[in-house]
Amino acid sequence: MKLGHIMIFVNDMTKAKWFYSELLGMQIVLEEENKLIFAFDGCQLVTYKCEKTKEVGDYSNEARTVLVFDVNSVDQAFKEMKEKGIPFLHEEPTQGRYAAFVDPFGNVHEIAERLTYL
Repeated sequence: MKLGHIMIFVNDMTKAKWFYSELLGMQIVLEEENKLIFAFDGCQLVTYKCEKTKEVGDYSNEARTVLVFDVNSVDQAFKEMKEKGIPFLHEEPTQGRYAAFVDPFGNVHEIAERLTYL
């Protein structure tokens, strides 16, 4: 098997377009009424329209899927993203050099410095 694409469910396509393209800088390659496809570093991120958002809950103790975005400096990316108004679950990056943030729909993602063992 091979990873085909990443899919995220959202309940507002206008907000999804704003968050993923304007705030995170992903390029839109297809826009339909109930679907947006973004090109992102050789992969496709697909957002599909759903009915409800999800509460973050007990983030690190509940089963979930988390997208982790590699950054050169967690501190710098954290600062820049906070300035754009992106909400984080941490007051500052953790000792493990990552920080979790939330999209407008309750999907949790992280920024992290590249893992060296891959």
